[in-house]
Formats: sequence, C-alpha cells, structure tokens
Amino acid sequence: MPGPPYRAPMADWTAALPIDELPLATSTVVTLQEGKVLLYRTEERIYAIANRCTHQGAPLDRGVVKAGADPSVTCPAHGSVFRLADGRVMRPPAGTSLPTFEVRVTDGMVELRPS
Repeated sequence: MPGPPYRAPMADWTAALPIDELPLATSTVVTLQEGKVLLYRTEERIYAIANRCTHQGAPLDRGVVKAGADPSVTCPAHGSVFRLADGRVMRPPAGTSLPTFEVRVTDGMVELRPS
C-alpha cells in the first residue's frame, strides 16, 4: 500500500508556478516540498488536488479529466473517480477522498495551501 499522497501540511501559501505556464483544460503537475499536486484550469477556476490515487497510489495526471460543471479525474489504474472541487470519491474502488488545496493568483503566480 502506498504512503500518503502528500507529506506535512504547508503552513502558508506556497508559490506553485506562473499562471502563464498553466494551460486551460490540461492536467498539470507541480512538485512542492509536500509532494505532487494536480492542477486543472478552467475559464472560471483553478482546481488543485493531491496527484496520487488513494486506492493504490497511481498518478492521476495520467488519468482522464472530465470537464464541465462538476469536473472530475479518473484514475488510470482502476477507474476511481474524484471530484476536483473537493477531492471526494465519486466512484470506487478508492474509499478515501483526496486532499485538496486552496488556490489564488498573486502577481501572476499561482499559489497553493491546503484546504
């Protein structure tokens, strides 16, 4: 069984990448001191969740993101589906939600902190 998808929580906002490097409708992974985070940008919002499936640790950036009013990501290994807005499991086999991160853009830089 893999370890947790990220390590100790960040104390404050952490710079992730310039907003210009975050394309629309494309999964992007950033590596922070705490671990890998999947970012997904729509016209309205930037979503940020831990990048490892809670079932067996597969990297979610290799999965398929379903866009729309309630975007989700499907794990490439066993098909678990997670809601991007809150990390909630929408379809098993995963039984545990993913950690999510608050997102803000300051001076052109995407910044994250745990929700």
